[in-house]
Amino acid sequence: MSKIEVEHRGLISSKEFEKLKSFFTKEGKFLGQKKRFSMILNTSHKTVREVKDDPVDLKIRVTNGQAEVAFKYGKWSGKDARKEFNFDFETEKFADFMEFLKLIGFSKFVLMANTKYDYLYRGVVFSLVEVPNWGHYFEAEILTDENNVVKADQIINSGLKKLGLKILDEEGFYDLLDGFNNREGYRVDLNKTPFSEIKDRFIEYFSK
Repeated sequence: MSKIEVEHRGLISSKEFEKLKSFFTKEGKFLGQKKRFSMILNTSHKTVREVKDDPVDLKIRVTNGQAEVAFKYGKWSGKDARKEFNFDFETEKFADFMEFLKLIGFSKFVLMANTKYDYLYRGVVFSLVEVPNWGHYFEAEILTDENNVVKADQIINSGLKKLGLKILDEEGFYDLLDGFNNREGYRVDLNKTPFSEIKDRFIEYFSK
């Protein structure tokens, strides 16, 4: 049975990022660090608002050197609950997988590289995310089933309130994604840009 990921997101400053890292290290449980590069299927031209009603969220990514397909299905915003599926595959086959997607008509992607610091605090997984040459944001999530989505949402809201963190509303979330996607060189079409060039730019993420 597929799981439902209940997730809230918000912006934090560099100072808040360091403060939260220190707090979670003392008061929570450190789950690990994830150095991640993702290629996210995206057919929009200027803004994600063009595809905001598309429930498909497909990412081909490599995390700490391990490749995987991450698929989420459902309405998305700064606060959402979506079905989630993850499948690992051999990192050496990343280029072949992208070629396969291109040949069946999926050629337009946006790129994302970041480092996540994951902590468990009061039943919620908090991820503090650092994006090179951009800044920081947080994610707060619980993986649950369809019967416990409301409860998970309440638990996350309680934790955020205690920490004084604010989530992004729908428009704020769209602006965040547009800010990421519209950086120069971060929208790619595999019919025009070979994957080998993309990999060379982010080669550090492909080794364990």
